[in-house]
Amino acid sequence: MAASAAEEKKVKIAASAFGSGVNFVLGITKVLCGVYTNSIAIISDGVNNFGDVFSSAGAAVGFSLEGKKNKNFPSGMGRVEYAVTLLMAVIIIAVGAVFAWQASDRFFYHPVVTFSWVQFGIIAATVAVKAGMAAGYGAIYKRCRSGVIKAQVIDSVLDACITLFTLVGLFLARYISFPADAVVGLAVSIVMIVQGIKLLIDAMYKMLGGRDERKERGLKALALDQKGVKDVRVKMYDCGAKRTEAYVRLDFEEWAGQEEILAAEETIKAVAEKYGIFVTYARIEEEI
Repeated sequence: MAASAAEEKKVKIAASAFGSGVNFVLGITKVLCGVYTNSIAIISDGVNNFGDVFSSAGAAVGFSLEGKKNKNFPSGMGRVEYAVTLLMAVIIIAVGAVFAWQASDRFFYHPVVTFSWVQFGIIAATVAVKAGMAAGYGAIYKRCRSGVIKAQVIDSVLDACITLFTLVGLFLARYISFPADAVVGLAVSIVMIVQGIKLLIDAMYKMLGGRDERKERGLKALALDQKGVKDVRVKMYDCGAKRTEAYVRLDFEEWAGQEEILAAEETIKAVAEKYGIFVTYARIEEEI
């Protein structure tokens, strides 16, 4: 079981590190194509890929710290992933705002966008790369069931769609005088800002110790399903994406004996650990 967990950890780190490298290459490629064609939409799409560089690198850092403990961090350092996500969200929002301003500015003056089939083909190829990344992350998610990997699947699909819209804007620039490039660039920037805000809110909620009601409800339901348990009280402490520490007090029916109590406690503890929840039982006189 430990070997399997260690193997999953290596796969997630490798996938995130690889994704960071690929996104860096895609970002450089798109920015260069955007500069050549004078397309703000392509440039902003490329900068969006640089945001993915930070997110994938942050995921790799978070995965590498899973399960690591020392005397100063007895519960591990999994929460560093939230700090990395918070920093990444701020960068994404800032970059998105800058490019939204630049795209809006193009509604008032219309610089010429140079269409090139070579650049068009290169950008189209990046769509295929992102689609391949989405498929690869999807295969890994089926094996590892990581929320971060799932987010990378969604992000890769979204990036592929954004680049398709960017290509449409570049193609339309050949035939219409309306600044389609600016419209697409503004749309990409808005998507970046919305993504960044969502990441920021989620990271801040977790860093501030917000309740995970889904886990809490699940643990209570598990406890109440055990023979002899009539009531349960739970306090949870989020120690990172893969570790939650729970302090549980069980109240049993009067007829429940030592055998039922031990069986219930062992079952709850074993099942909860499969979901990254590590249970400690409080004494009956303790309030939690």
